Amino acid sequence: MPVQHHVMRLWFASVLTVGFLSPVAQALDFDWQGQFRAETNTIFGYSNAPDGVDTGYAVPLKADTPANFQNLFLSLKPRILVNDNVSIHGDLWFNAPDTGLFGSNAPSSPTYSNTSTGNGLISARAFFTEVATDFGTFRIGRMPLQYGLGLIWNSDSDRRSRLPSFGDAMTLVTKLGAFKVSPIFVKYQQQQQQPGAPGVTNPALNSGITDYALSLAYANEDEQLDVGLLFLRRLAGSNSGVVDPLSGPTAGTAGYGYNIWDFYAKKKSGMFTVEAEVPIASGLVASKSFSTVAAAVKARADFSENWNLKVNAGTASGQASGTQDTFTAFSFHPDYRPGLLMFNYNYRNIANGSGSFFNNPVTNARFLSVSGQYASGKFSHELLGLFGMADQTATGTGNYFNSLTGNYQTDLSGSAQEKGLGFELDYSLGYDWDEFTRFGIDTGLFFPGAFYKFSATSTPNDVKTVFGAQFGMTVKF
Repeated sequence: MPVQHHVMRLWFASVLTVGFLSPVAQALDFDWQGQFRAETNTIFGYSNAPDGVDTGYAVPLKADTPANFQNLFLSLKPRILVNDNVSIHGDLWFNAPDTGLFGSNAPSSPTYSNTSTGNGLISARAFFTEVATDFGTFRIGRMPLQYGLGLIWNSDSDRRSRLPSFGDAMTLVTKLGAFKVSPIFVKYQQQQQQPGAPGVTNPALNSGITDYALSLAYANEDEQLDVGLLFLRRLAGSNSGVVDPLSGPTAGTAGYGYNIWDFYAKKKSGMFTVEAEVPIASGLVASKSFSTVAAAVKARADFSENWNLKVNAGTASGQASGTQDTFTAFSFHPDYRPGLLMFNYNYRNIANGSGSFFNNPVTNARFLSVSGQYASGKFSHELLGLFGMADQTATGTGNYFNSLTGNYQTDLSGSAQEKGLGFELDYSLGYDWDEFTRFGIDTGLFFPGAFYKFSATSTPNDVKTVFGAQFGMTVKF
């Protein structure tokens, strides 16, 4: 009897709870969005270190050759409409799109420009509220960050997104006719790197990074013209452990404070669409002068519903060899990926089995890619050619700035480094099973240029052709 009474009490309490909460639940509009991704990656020929020596731009040969790893990722994005003016948004990650590997249950470490809750298998990458007011739309919480083509803030949710930008932020979006004004405050998780200048490198130190920004945008639907300007003031505390870019890889206790003026424009005319983004940065990094500029342009021609042609070009300044008064190297956001192999996989991390395998941003480089896509029915085909040149190279003596490691190293080679980064040829095949499910295979051949032959010693690296293949399945809902 006592057990029966206990069961009856639990049942009665449950009925009361449902009875009280059901009117509230019925008053809220609740829905889910998200995506599931599973893929396998295979890479041949990525190691180029002679006799396993890790010098200069070498990638040491480790146990696995070819490299073979699989990724598993699920993102659930709930949305709750509290009323006509208030909504709540979230983004729950199961694993991570850059470090969630088959057979590995290890938590992902803090990644490039991300802020997350917890460090386990499941993390809350976003949870924020959006309130419509008489002054505009107010947002507060942990939210994705996106601007322009994504050179600085990039939260692109397409199938290739690996390291999207998130931060704890407050923003107010006010529309004044064709103009939109947005003051933004962002605080990032400690020990993070950011696009642009060097990031936090010493995990023992823990000052966070703060952005104070103002976004101005103009949109003319009749002219199909969008113009924007993002002013961003980025600060890191004196306990950030930032590398002194002009003195070597000593963490110290330095911080940074610099400004970014980021210009963006998009114009559509008939079948042509052109977009451009130009960030200009200046200020101090580890008490040293920082001044640099970058640019990216995307153009697209839609000849028909089946055919299109795309051109993607960009430049990210490097750092000159020898003694310099100003740091000039710039780094794109790593989710800006011109190709499959040249600016995507981080081969040193793959060889060492640590860190993100997809954190290889465009830096110290000028690139041009041309691609054509044909889609018919459920199938799509894309062929892409990518060419790259370095902005700065080693001279053969003194010190040179290694764009892979992000610091100065001693040059004992006795010969100048060449600028050719190489050429890449990619082919992608996609199959849409239905409106939600897509299967795809991306393949690429990368012919590294003489730039990667450079070694800080007299023995050059053993550069060879790299072949990569990525097969994946994506379900978006």
